[in-house]
Amino acid sequence: METAGIRHPGIELRHFRYFVAVAEELHFGRAAARLNIVQPALTAQIKSLENMFGIELLERTKRSVQLTEAGREFLRESYAALVQVGSAIDTVRDFARGKTGTLRLGYGANAAIAGLISSSIRRFTSEWPNVKVTLKEMPSSEVSDALLHDDIDVGYAATTGKEPKGVTSSKVGSWPWLLALPDNHRLAEAGHAKVADVSGENLAVYAEPDGRSNIAGVMTSFPDLAPQHVYRTSHIMSLMTYVSSGLGVAFVPSPMQSLNFRGVVYLEVTDPLPQMEMRLLWRSESARATVENYIASVQL
Repeated sequence: METAGIRHPGIELRHFRYFVAVAEELHFGRAAARLNIVQPALTAQIKSLENMFGIELLERTKRSVQLTEAGREFLRESYAALVQVGSAIDTVRDFARGKTGTLRLGYGANAAIAGLISSSIRRFTSEWPNVKVTLKEMPSSEVSDALLHDDIDVGYAATTGKEPKGVTSSKVGSWPWLLALPDNHRLAEAGHAKVADVSGENLAVYAEPDGRSNIAGVMTSFPDLAPQHVYRTSHIMSLMTYVSSGLGVAFVPSPMQSLNFRGVVYLEVTDPLPQMEMRLLWRSESARATVENYIASVQL
Protein backbone atom coordinates (compact mmCIF):
# COMPACT_ATOMS: atom_id res chain seq x y z
CA MET A 1 0.00 0.00 0.00
CA GLU A 2 1.14 3.56 -0.79
CA THR A 3 -0.67 6.56 0.69
CA ALA A 4 0.05 9.89 2.37
CA GLY A 5 3.81 9.33 2.26
CA ILE A 6 3.64 5.81 3.83
CA ARG A 7 5.08 3.05 1.64
CA HIS A 8 5.05 -0.55 2.78
CA PRO A 9 3.59 -3.57 0.97
CA GLY A 10 2.19 -5.13 4.15
CA ILE A 11 0.38 -2.17 5.67
CA GLU A 12 -3.42 -2.00 5.38
CA LEU A 13 -6.03 0.65 6.09
CA ARG A 14 -7.05 -1.07 9.32
CA HIS A 15 -3.53 -0.58 10.71
CA PHE A 16 -3.99 3.18 10.49
CA ARG A 17 -7.38 2.98 12.19
CA TYR A 18 -6.08 0.72 14.95
CA PHE A 19 -3.04 2.86 15.60
CA VAL A 20 -5.06 6.12 15.69
CA ALA A 21 -7.45 4.61 18.24
CA VAL A 22 -4.60 3.52 20.54
CA ALA A 23 -2.73 6.81 20.07
CA GLU A 24 -5.81 8.85 20.97
CA GLU A 25 -6.93 6.68 23.89
CA LEU A 26 -3.42 5.80 25.14
CA HIS A 27 -5.06 2.69 26.52
CA PHE A 28 -5.40 -0.65 24.72
CA GLY A 29 -8.59 -1.65 26.52
CA ARG A 30 -10.46 1.55 25.70
CA ALA A 31 -9.14 1.52 22.13
CA ALA A 32 -10.27 -2.09 21.63
CA ALA A 33 -13.75 -1.26 22.92
CA ARG A 34 -13.91 1.75 20.59
CA LEU A 35 -12.94 -0.45 17.64
CA ASN A 36 -15.27 -3.25 18.75
CA ILE A 37 -12.50 -5.87 18.76
CA VAL A 38 -10.87 -7.84 21.58
CA GLN A 39 -7.81 -6.36 23.25
CA PRO A 40 -5.38 -9.21 22.43
CA ALA A 41 -6.19 -8.85 18.72
CA LEU A 42 -5.53 -5.10 18.88
CA THR A 43 -2.26 -5.63 20.73
CA ALA A 44 -1.17 -8.15 18.09
CA GLN A 45 -2.02 -5.75 15.25
CA ILE A 46 0.00 -2.89 16.76
CA LYS A 47 2.93 -5.23 17.39
CA SER A 48 2.69 -6.43 13.78
CA LEU A 49 2.80 -2.81 12.63
CA GLU A 50 5.93 -2.11 14.67
CA ASN A 51 7.56 -5.24 13.30
CA MET A 52 6.84 -4.08 9.72
CA PHE A 53 8.70 -0.82 10.41
CA GLY A 54 11.31 -2.24 12.78
CA ILE A 55 10.51 0.76 15.00
CA GLU A 56 8.75 1.17 18.34
CA LEU A 57 5.72 3.41 17.98
CA LEU A 58 4.52 3.11 21.59
CA GLU A 59 6.23 3.01 24.98
CA ARG A 60 4.32 0.58 27.17
CA THR A 61 4.44 0.07 30.91
CA LYS A 62 2.01 -1.70 33.18
CA ARG A 63 0.45 1.65 34.00
CA SER A 64 0.67 3.72 30.84
CA VAL A 65 1.00 3.84 27.08
CA GLN A 66 2.86 6.74 25.46
CA LEU A 67 3.78 7.63 21.90
CA THR A 68 7.42 7.54 20.91
CA GLU A 69 8.77 10.31 18.68
CA ALA A 70 8.34 7.97 15.71
CA GLY A 71 4.83 7.18 16.95
CA ARG A 72 3.88 10.86 16.96
CA GLU A 73 5.12 11.20 13.39
CA PHE A 74 3.24 8.08 12.32
CA LEU A 75 0.07 9.44 13.95
CA ARG A 76 0.27 12.53 11.73
CA GLU A 77 0.75 10.31 8.69
CA SER A 78 -2.13 8.08 9.78
CA TYR A 79 -4.50 11.02 10.00
CA ALA A 80 -3.43 12.12 6.51
CA ALA A 81 -3.86 8.60 5.13
CA LEU A 82 -7.39 8.25 6.53
CA VAL A 83 -8.38 11.67 5.19
CA GLN A 84 -6.99 10.74 1.77
CA VAL A 85 -8.90 7.46 1.67
CA GLY A 86 -12.08 9.16 2.85
CA SER A 87 -11.68 11.78 0.15
CA ALA A 88 -11.16 9.09 -2.50
CA ILE A 89 -14.31 7.29 -1.39
CA ASP A 90 -16.32 10.52 -1.49
CA THR A 91 -14.96 11.32 -4.95
CA VAL A 92 -15.93 7.92 -6.34
CA ARG A 93 -19.39 8.09 -4.76
CA ASP A 94 -19.98 11.58 -6.17
CA PHE A 95 -18.94 10.40 -9.64
CA ALA A 96 -21.16 7.31 -9.44
CA ARG A 97 -24.13 9.50 -8.47
CA GLY A 98 -23.47 11.96 -11.30
CA LYS A 99 -22.50 14.78 -8.94
CA THR A 100 -19.17 15.20 -10.74
CA GLY A 101 -17.76 14.37 -14.16
CA THR A 102 -18.39 15.69 -17.67
CA LEU A 103 -21.51 15.78 -19.83
CA ARG A 104 -20.86 16.12 -23.59
CA LEU A 105 -23.84 17.61 -25.39
CA GLY A 106 -24.36 17.69 -29.16
CA TYR A 107 -27.04 19.82 -30.80
CA GLY A 108 -28.40 21.24 -34.02
CA ALA A 109 -28.80 24.98 -34.52
CA ASN A 110 -32.59 24.88 -34.22
CA ALA A 111 -32.36 23.55 -30.66
CA ALA A 112 -30.12 26.48 -29.71
CA ILE A 113 -32.31 29.06 -31.45
CA ALA A 114 -35.40 27.72 -29.72
CA GLY A 115 -33.74 28.17 -26.32
CA LEU A 116 -33.92 24.48 -25.45
CA ILE A 117 -30.18 24.20 -24.90
CA SER A 118 -29.73 27.21 -22.62
CA SER A 119 -32.79 26.58 -20.46
CA SER A 120 -31.98 22.88 -20.00
CA ILE A 121 -28.32 23.48 -19.15
CA ARG A 122 -29.17 26.22 -16.67
CA ARG A 123 -31.62 23.94 -14.90
CA PHE A 124 -29.15 21.04 -14.91
CA THR A 125 -26.13 23.02 -13.67
CA SER A 126 -28.15 24.65 -10.91
CA GLU A 127 -28.79 21.17 -9.51
CA TRP A 128 -25.43 19.60 -10.44
CA PRO A 129 -22.95 22.52 -10.29
CA ASN A 130 -19.84 20.31 -10.22
CA VAL A 131 -20.54 18.62 -13.56
CA LYS A 132 -18.66 20.14 -16.50
CA VAL A 133 -20.86 20.57 -19.59
CA THR A 134 -19.25 20.75 -23.05
CA LEU A 135 -21.09 21.68 -26.25
CA LYS A 136 -20.65 20.52 -29.83
CA GLU A 137 -22.78 21.90 -32.65
CA MET A 138 -23.58 19.42 -35.43
CA PRO A 139 -26.26 18.69 -38.02
CA SER A 140 -29.27 16.80 -36.65
CA SER A 141 -28.47 13.88 -38.96
CA GLU A 142 -25.10 13.36 -37.24
CA VAL A 143 -26.32 13.28 -33.64
CA SER A 144 -27.21 9.56 -33.57
CA ASP A 145 -23.84 8.53 -35.04
CA ALA A 146 -22.03 10.78 -32.58
CA LEU A 147 -23.84 9.03 -29.74
CA LEU A 148 -23.10 5.54 -31.05
CA HIS A 149 -19.41 6.44 -31.51
CA ASP A 150 -19.28 7.84 -27.97
CA ASP A 151 -18.40 11.33 -29.18
CA ILE A 152 -21.24 12.86 -27.14
CA ASP A 153 -23.42 11.73 -24.22
CA VAL A 154 -26.73 13.36 -25.13
CA GLY A 155 -27.93 15.26 -28.17
CA TYR A 156 -30.74 17.40 -29.56
CA ALA A 157 -31.98 16.75 -33.08
CA ALA A 158 -34.95 17.37 -35.32
CA THR A 159 -35.98 13.78 -36.08
CA THR A 160 -39.01 11.65 -36.82
CA GLY A 161 -38.52 9.64 -33.64
CA LYS A 162 -37.38 6.56 -35.59
CA GLU A 163 -33.90 6.36 -34.15
CA PRO A 164 -31.27 3.73 -35.04
CA LYS A 165 -30.78 0.70 -32.83
CA GLY A 166 -29.00 1.64 -29.65
CA VAL A 167 -30.38 5.20 -29.50
CA THR A 168 -33.38 6.30 -27.45
CA SER A 169 -35.15 9.62 -27.84
CA SER A 170 -37.80 11.72 -26.16
CA LYS A 171 -39.76 14.62 -27.60
CA VAL A 172 -38.80 17.93 -25.98
CA GLY A 173 -40.50 20.45 -28.26
CA SER A 174 -42.39 21.11 -31.48
CA TRP A 175 -43.07 24.27 -33.44
CA PRO A 176 -45.25 25.40 -36.34
CA TRP A 177 -43.72 26.52 -39.61
CA LEU A 178 -43.53 30.16 -40.70
CA LEU A 179 -42.89 31.52 -44.16
CA ALA A 180 -39.81 33.78 -44.21
CA LEU A 181 -39.86 36.43 -46.93
CA PRO A 182 -37.70 39.42 -47.88
CA ASP A 183 -39.38 42.57 -46.56
CA ASN A 184 -39.98 43.85 -50.12
CA HIS A 185 -41.85 40.69 -51.18
CA ARG A 186 -45.35 41.13 -52.58
CA LEU A 187 -46.75 39.18 -49.56
CA ALA A 188 -44.68 40.97 -46.91
CA GLU A 189 -47.65 42.87 -45.48
CA ALA A 190 -50.12 39.98 -45.65
CA GLY A 191 -49.52 38.59 -42.15
CA HIS A 192 -50.28 35.07 -43.30
CA ALA A 193 -50.02 32.94 -46.45
CA LYS A 194 -50.71 29.57 -47.97
CA VAL A 195 -48.00 27.29 -49.33
CA ALA A 196 -49.46 27.71 -52.84
CA ASP A 197 -48.89 31.47 -52.61
CA VAL A 198 -45.15 30.95 -53.17
CA SER A 199 -45.36 28.10 -55.64
CA GLY A 200 -43.00 28.70 -58.55
CA GLU A 201 -40.71 31.00 -56.56
CA ASN A 202 -37.11 30.34 -55.55
CA LEU A 203 -36.92 28.39 -52.32
CA ALA A 204 -34.10 28.30 -49.77
CA VAL A 205 -33.93 25.18 -47.59
CA TYR A 206 -31.78 24.04 -44.70
CA ALA A 207 -30.28 20.76 -45.91
CA GLU A 208 -28.41 18.17 -43.86
CA PRO A 209 -25.09 16.81 -45.18
CA ASP A 210 -26.90 13.56 -46.06
CA GLY A 211 -29.28 15.51 -48.32
CA ARG A 212 -32.30 15.56 -46.01
CA SER A 213 -34.16 18.85 -45.93
CA ASN A 214 -35.69 20.54 -42.91
CA ILE A 215 -38.92 21.01 -44.88
CA ALA A 216 -39.33 17.42 -46.02
CA GLY A 217 -42.74 17.40 -44.34
CA VAL A 218 -43.79 20.53 -46.22
CA MET A 219 -42.67 19.11 -49.56
CA THR A 220 -44.43 15.82 -48.88
CA SER A 221 -47.67 17.53 -47.87
CA PHE A 222 -47.60 19.86 -50.87
CA PRO A 223 -46.03 18.04 -53.85
CA ASP A 224 -47.29 20.81 -56.16
CA LEU A 225 -45.14 23.45 -54.46
CA ALA A 226 -42.78 23.22 -57.48
CA PRO A 227 -40.16 25.88 -56.69
CA GLN A 228 -38.40 27.51 -59.63
CA HIS A 229 -35.02 26.95 -58.00
CA VAL A 230 -33.91 25.44 -54.68
CA TYR A 231 -30.95 26.86 -52.75
CA ARG A 232 -29.59 24.33 -50.28
CA THR A 233 -27.43 25.27 -47.32
CA SER A 234 -26.34 23.59 -44.11
CA HIS A 235 -26.03 26.89 -42.21
CA ILE A 236 -28.91 28.78 -40.64
CA MET A 237 -27.29 32.17 -41.27
CA SER A 238 -26.81 31.35 -44.96
CA LEU A 239 -30.44 30.29 -45.19
CA MET A 240 -31.61 33.63 -43.83
CA THR A 241 -29.16 35.51 -46.04
CA TYR A 242 -30.81 33.97 -49.11
CA VAL A 243 -34.13 35.32 -47.86
CA SER A 244 -32.96 38.79 -46.80
CA SER A 245 -31.14 39.20 -50.13
CA GLY A 246 -34.35 38.53 -52.04
CA LEU A 247 -32.97 35.37 -53.65
CA GLY A 248 -35.73 33.16 -52.30
CA VAL A 249 -38.28 32.41 -49.60
CA ALA A 250 -37.96 29.80 -46.85
CA PHE A 251 -40.13 27.76 -44.52
CA VAL A 252 -38.64 27.96 -41.03
CA PRO A 253 -39.73 26.82 -37.56
CA SER A 254 -41.34 29.59 -35.51
CA PRO A 255 -38.39 30.14 -33.09
CA MET A 256 -36.39 31.49 -36.05
CA GLN A 257 -38.26 34.80 -35.84
CA SER A 258 -36.44 35.50 -32.56
CA LEU A 259 -33.28 36.14 -34.61
CA ASN A 260 -34.75 39.45 -35.86
CA PHE A 261 -32.81 39.04 -39.08
CA ARG A 262 -32.72 42.40 -40.90
CA GLY A 263 -34.71 42.50 -44.13
CA VAL A 264 -36.82 39.42 -43.29
CA VAL A 265 -40.51 39.17 -42.35
CA TYR A 266 -42.34 36.09 -41.14
CA LEU A 267 -45.85 35.02 -42.08
CA GLU A 268 -48.12 32.48 -40.45
CA VAL A 269 -48.75 29.49 -42.72
CA THR A 270 -52.49 28.77 -42.71
CA ASP A 271 -52.21 25.33 -44.34
CA PRO A 272 -52.12 22.36 -41.95
CA LEU A 273 -48.49 21.24 -41.79
CA PRO A 274 -46.74 18.66 -39.61
CA GLN A 275 -44.84 20.63 -36.99
CA MET A 276 -41.09 20.54 -36.68
CA GLU A 277 -40.31 18.20 -33.77
CA MET A 278 -37.21 18.38 -31.56
CA ARG A 279 -36.06 15.35 -29.58
CA LEU A 280 -33.47 14.61 -26.93
CA LEU A 281 -31.34 11.55 -27.81
CA TRP A 282 -29.06 9.31 -25.77
CA ARG A 283 -27.51 5.84 -25.95
CA SER A 284 -30.06 3.24 -24.89
CA GLU A 285 -27.59 1.33 -22.73
CA SER A 286 -25.92 4.37 -21.19
CA ALA A 287 -25.64 3.83 -17.44
CA ARG A 288 -23.80 7.05 -16.62
CA ALA A 289 -25.50 8.91 -13.81
CA THR A 290 -24.72 12.31 -15.35
CA VAL A 291 -26.72 11.34 -18.44
CA GLU A 292 -29.63 10.04 -16.37
CA ASN A 293 -29.62 13.22 -14.29
CA TYR A 294 -29.63 15.42 -17.39
CA ILE A 295 -32.50 13.47 -18.97
CA ALA A 296 -34.47 13.82 -15.74
CA SER A 297 -33.87 17.58 -15.63
CA VAL A 298 -34.99 18.03 -19.25
CA GLN A 299 -38.13 15.97 -18.75
CA LEU A 300 -39.33 17.86 -15.66
